[in-house]
Amino acid sequence: MYAPERRHSFSFEDYVEIAERAEQRLEYWEGAILDMTGGSPRHSAICSNITRILGVQLRGKPCRPFDSNLRVRSLRANRSTYADVTVVCGSLERDPADKTRQTVLNPSVLIEVLSPSTESDDRGSKLSSYKLIESVRVVVLVPQTSTGIILHTRGPDESWLVSTHVSGSVRLAAIDCELVLDEVYEDLPDEM
Repeated sequence: MYAPERRHSFSFEDYVEIAERAEQRLEYWEGAILDMTGGSPRHSAICSNITRILGVQLRGKPCRPFDSNLRVRSLRANRSTYADVTVVCGSLERDPADKTRQTVLNPSVLIEVLSPSTESDDRGSKLSSYKLIESVRVVVLVPQTSTGIILHTRGPDESWLVSTHVSGSVRLAAIDCELVLDEVYEDLPDEM
């Protein structure tokens, strides 16, 4: 006889405690704790390029880029993730529910490099949860199998404008930066 699968629902505080002891990176979504897959060398190189590009442009300004080790939480979506690149402007607003003080609540820009294994989530529920964070001005999706940048930009009326760019440069007005596509995709390994 088939027994129904039992699913335990974890609190965010339980998740933080488990995540701090885990050898692999874990995400949290509505009571579930999820394993994160590792990125390919190509994925990692694109992330490094973007972090470097933004780091140079933001030097001496009130915004700062962080790599994928910064945990971000969308309170309204009840989801905690690690974006590939996160830009926070001003002081870090730390989640009071995270006693380790490793989770921030106020990203301005979130960037995801799309992987075959995570693309549907990055374009779907994760994107939706990012858009529920009040401080987020722009969500950037970067394919690794083709050259391009998809911008989701919050408008003054709280609506979201989507634009796709396949050449040249992309302006991130919210942080007064520019991503040149040739630089984003510079010196990548051939294999995924």
